[in-house]
Amino acid sequence: MRLPLAIACLGIAVSGGAWADCRLEQVTAMPLLPLGAHFAVMAGIEDVTRPIVVDTGAPRTLLKASVAKELGLKEDPQHAQRSFGIGQTTGDFRPNVIPARLAFGALVLKDRSTVVATMDDGGTPEKDSIGLLGDDILSQYDVEFDFPGHTLAFYREDGCYDTFLPWTGVFSTIPFDHRGAKVTIDVLLNSERTRAMLDTGNNLSFVSLSASALWGAATDDLAPTATRIRSPFNGGAPMPVSAYPFTQVDIGDESFQDKKLGVVDVKMPLASANLGLDYWSSRKIWISYPHQWLFVADDPSAAKLAYPIEPVAAASGATPTQIAGPN
Repeated sequence: MRLPLAIACLGIAVSGGAWADCRLEQVTAMPLLPLGAHFAVMAGIEDVTRPIVVDTGAPRTLLKASVAKELGLKEDPQHAQRSFGIGQTTGDFRPNVIPARLAFGALVLKDRSTVVATMDDGGTPEKDSIGLLGDDILSQYDVEFDFPGHTLAFYREDGCYDTFLPWTGVFSTIPFDHRGAKVTIDVLLNSERTRAMLDTGNNLSFVSLSASALWGAATDDLAPTATRIRSPFNGGAPMPVSAYPFTQVDIGDESFQDKKLGVVDVKMPLASANLGLDYWSSRKIWISYPHQWLFVADDPSAAKLAYPIEPVAAASGATPTQIAGPN
């Protein structure tokens, strides 16, 4: 028996009963800005403000080595990391740095040990970013991406049950796994259940050539190389992307007929497919990391918060949320 990939929900506002005690605190809300083929928020680092790409596929928040050098950030003698991108198995081993201040709107991180990586975005607009805002910070919250509305917001829950629904309106509810600092969901490719990673750091959705959904495909079924993708880490070489015409692709409660997806000869440890911004950027999504539920609204204007939220700046005498020490 085929299990459902998603539950289509008609959300209703709750004034009593099981959800009445659920409260949401908005930790921060920021403009979500297009930056080349990606989306970024403005981050305060030391005494400057620069864009940082929001990447749900990045295990750790990291800063470019060039930015760490430019700002003269203090090295962390106790922590070092090796960072690499899709298709890479190694990278430069670099000590972390400790910016005195790293701020995302009202969320201010003090003296946080932060990964440094060798990244080169070439001549693209992404070259102006300071790095990536990744899973280690995102997963501490409920995160709402309103791509069409250009807003990113972090929330904390209090008194909410596993049946928590963040919105009223019509939306899909999709269970996800959060392992290895990755968010993965089940999709169906030609009725073959396939694990897919939610990756806002990649503008292109693709399937690994090794995916079981492609085992019955002949080489001639793959279209010639249509484009190439390249990881900005460690001088990554471009990887060719071909395409395969799937008869049916099911994502959540959406079904696509005769859908072509990119195919890349690359292995990913926790998934066989990658869902990038070409899918997510027209939608509103809520990632409930505490409950491991993903909520997806195809009509962003119809998905409204089910709970009253006091804006951060409206609270009398409010100060930014501060987190101190290496994290």
